[in-house]
Amino acid sequence: MTIDFTVRGLPVAQGSGRSFVAGGKARHVTTSSPLLAWRGAIATEARAAMAGQPLLAGPVAVALHFRPAPRPASHFLPANSRRPVRVLRPDAPVWHTGTPDLDKLERAALDAMSGVVFDDDCRVARLVGQKLWPEEGE
Repeated sequence: MTIDFTVRGLPVAQGSGRSFVAGGKARHVTTSSPLLAWRGAIATEARAAMAGQPLLAGPVAVALHFRPAPRPASHFLPANSRRPVRVLRPDAPVWHTGTPDLDKLERAALDAMSGVVFDDDCRVARLVGQKLWPEEGE
């Protein structure tokens, strides 16, 4: 079974949470509202893609493709008298190598899919992730 969905917007990394002890139990919380909104958007799209099917059981393979920022102007050749619109430079990079870290983006996505696609992200036996610059028009 394949579940495929796209979440629009700039991805937000999981980052580090805050840990404390309350009532004799260790607690760990993440309080970033952009992160909570991003995880909510992932969960919403995942729920729609699941279309009421039961949670996936057994080992799960996940492929994640992130486009964490719009391309900077330096990736384009400017419009001029010969070129009516700006054009992506032939040497513009494909891979996004700046922040946020890929592993933190993956953590946020997997946590958002827990309880929606699979019961727990420990079910993920294969994970493929990549950070790319957006294609033209994205």
